[in-house]
Amino acid sequence: MKNGRANAIRFQARFGAMLILLAASCPAGRAQGTNAPARPDDQAFKILTERNIFDPNRSSDSSTRGEPRKTARVESFALVGTLSYEKGNFAFFDGSGFAYRKALETGDTIAGYKIAEITAAGVKLEANGKQVVLSVGMQMKKQDEGEWQLAGRAESLAASVPATASNEKTENSSSGEESDVLKKLMQKREQELK
Repeated sequence: MKNGRANAIRFQARFGAMLILLAASCPAGRAQGTNAPARPDDQAFKILTERNIFDPNRSSDSSTRGEPRKTARVESFALVGTLSYEKGNFAFFDGSGFAYRKALETGDTIAGYKIAEITAAGVKLEANGKQVVLSVGMQMKKQDEGEWQLAGRAESLAASVPATASNEKTENSSSGEESDVLKKLMQKREQELK
């Protein structure tokens, strides 16, 4: 046991001597001309911006570092409803941009599509010899510069307004309430056209 203890003491002494020699030979261990610590340059901190784990644009692919990600631009428009009265048939659209928020008649265009027909259930759109039937509540979408695609129901618009309105009198309708609604819609449309 004494030999083990003696060996441990010798090891500690050698280890301590090595540490002293190492500290003396290291440039950081030498005394500097001033007591002020050397100021690191900006390059020493570059790694912080390159490997920032809190950066929302950070990716694991090293080839894309420094290049901003390109987000896909999605445009859409939906048929909100139709209206038929003595001045004609109108289709009401809403969409991702101001250009798609409008009321149109047969023959007008939206997103490069000409409105061929307006019915109570929807509209027929034509472009480049192709016809697309867009039902009330349905939407068209395109990504970046791609082609318009029928995308299904518009989530935000499906339940927002009544789908169709007509001033045709039916036996089951209450003419007082419907005529008030139609008058308000027509007045609003006339104000928009002015």
